Amino acid sequence: MLEIRNLKKNFGNIAVLKGIDLDIKKGEIVSILGESGGGKSTLLRIIAGLEKASSYDKYQCKGKIAMMFQSYALFPHLNVAENILFALYDLKKEEKLAKLDELVRTFEISSLKEKKIDEISGGQAQRVAFARAVARGCDLLLLDEPFSNLDQNLKNDLRNELKKLIRQQGISAIMVTHDIEDAYNISDTIALLHEGNIVDYNDPKKLFFSPKNKKSASLLPNLNIIEEELDCDDEFFAWIVSKNCIFSYTDIKLGGSFEAKLVEKEFLGAYYRLKLAYKHICFFMLVSSSYALGERISFDIITREL
Repeated sequence: MLEIRNLKKNFGNIAVLKGIDLDIKKGEIVSILGESGGGKSTLLRIIAGLEKASSYDKYQCKGKIAMMFQSYALFPHLNVAENILFALYDLKKEEKLAKLDELVRTFEISSLKEKKIDEISGGQAQRVAFARAVARGCDLLLLDEPFSNLDQNLKNDLRNELKKLIRQQGISAIMVTHDIEDAYNISDTIALLHEGNIVDYNDPKKLFFSPKNKKSASLLPNLNIIEEELDCDDEFFAWIVSKNCIFSYTDIKLGGSFEAKLVEKEFLGAYYRLKLAYKHICFFMLVSSSYALGERISFDIITREL
């Protein structure tokens, strides 16, 4: 659907994108994940045609592109039907109405046509925004931080709903986000963008359990990154080295042949995050029960197949 090779973007003397390679397959949902100011939105705007690249070796898109903006950009003074018709401004009246009827049926919002945007729910507003975005036909949908202003409960519902709608339409999608949970939940593939470069590109499960290197791991939550020199005669240290000194909090379980001292703990609602000291290194794990600072805790390691 989309193939990009060595795309660069400079603003004056500042290199924002330093040679991006990106491939999007038909029907694939890709998230571009990274810190604020890292070039995510610039890349999306270039793909949307709202910004020009400084240079590239190849740029090919095999279909129509549509964009669904942050906060959906719906017009509050217009009703649902009028918001969708806004995208069909140049069609004849009969064509507009026929297309509107098709869209409200497809997205199951027929009963909302006469309602203003502030009279419908967040999930309904998302459906309206999606309908307007694809009203003129779309093969690749671009999503700019679509969940950034939502509370957690609503976000969880809308992520699943949006993923379902994309699948039903049979289109590809690129979502820009700084939220790893959004990326894990909705994506087939995640591109980690750091300082203008894609430093890792993989499916969510492989990215979580086997990040490419310490640079990409540093952008992901709930990973232990061990920088200290390790003596591989120790079984636990040998396992850490075999994991390239990167392992998940969930790779450690209570009970087992090793023992560490609890040096810090944080209550995070559903679980506690414990910082444990084993010999000269520290690492984190997640547990559902509280322990006392200074307590000795036995643990073991998990070997999992991807």
